Amino acid sequence: MKVSARHIAAATAAAWLAGGCISPHQSAATDVDPIRWEREAEIRLPNADTVTLRDAAVFLRCNDRFAEDTLTLRIATVTPDSLRFEEPFRLVIPRDESPAPLKREVAVPYRLRIRFTQSGDYRCILTPTRPVRGVEAVGINLTKSE
Repeated sequence: MKVSARHIAAATAAAWLAGGCISPHQSAATDVDPIRWEREAEIRLPNADTVTLRDAAVFLRCNDRFAEDTLTLRIATVTPDSLRFEEPFRLVIPRDESPAPLKREVAVPYRLRIRFTQSGDYRCILTPTRPVRGVEAVGINLTKSE
């Protein structure tokens, strides 16, 4: 097979353009029971980048029944090779100056400058330590660390 300089240039340009389209943001969420969230909520985070440092934030999508100012979760992270790390995490909900809308989203920083060192699906399992009303979905936002 004969490879010309034109083919190599085209392949290089395609790889460069494809790399430029990868977003520095990733978000994944799952719905929970808004009447009474008390069971674990599993979120899958597919990973192909084992080099980039990222910041993670936990977010909640809430309705008007949500009246918490703090919320403690158990967060378990399971790596693609099934290693598990679990810890409690306390979300302090920032107060809004304006009247609460019917639906809102609360995002709280969780971890800074983390690196997913394996390719594959990471799983984050979020479980409230007590039943909570008014949460419709929970999720994780990942952004490239500055």
